[in-house]
Amino acid sequence: MAVLLIVMLSGMFAVQAPQTTDVGALFDQGTTWDAFLEGARSQRETWLANAARASAPTAVVERFRKAAGDLQLPVVSEANCSDSVQTVPYVAHVAAAAGIPLRIVRKAPATSVLERHRTPDGRTATPTVILIRRGRDAGAWIERPAALHTWFLANASLTSAERLARKTGWYEWDRGESALAEILALVEKSSEER
Repeated sequence: MAVLLIVMLSGMFAVQAPQTTDVGALFDQGTTWDAFLEGARSQRETWLANAARASAPTAVVERFRKAAGDLQLPVVSEANCSDSVQTVPYVAHVAAAAGIPLRIVRKAPATSVLERHRTPDGRTATPTVILIRRGRDAGAWIERPAALHTWFLANASLTSAERLARKTGWYEWDRGESALAEILALVEKSSEER
């Protein structure tokens, strides 16, 4: 069971071989972070609160900037997604601070990319942070940090409401640090593979 879980989780964060799907067009269809935030109605107060408190250490921003190069980040997200509201504001903050172009893309136009980047249990999910290098799909970070995902899978016996409450508490404690660390690792790895 432990080996299966490790194999499943490793697929969540792997840099993929470049794909030929026109991810550049997907990026161009996206909206800016500010426009997305302005239009978010579902979970509005949580979006605004997380956007207001989003920060990152200077060293993290510098590492993102150093590895960015030709990087673009389309982020597949929906305002009603409980994982998106807890992660995307932090990703958007770091991208802006590091000068990395970021666009928020709705789930519907991103279907083919989401099919390629599935969760360990085979679902398409939001958020999915796609790394574009030289106009090609260079990998993705999917849904939630590994530590939280491991806990989530191990606690399937809890009610949905209890799992959501505990997941939200974990996100409030973490404040985007785990997601940013995992995304940074992917960005640096994809930079080395250019």
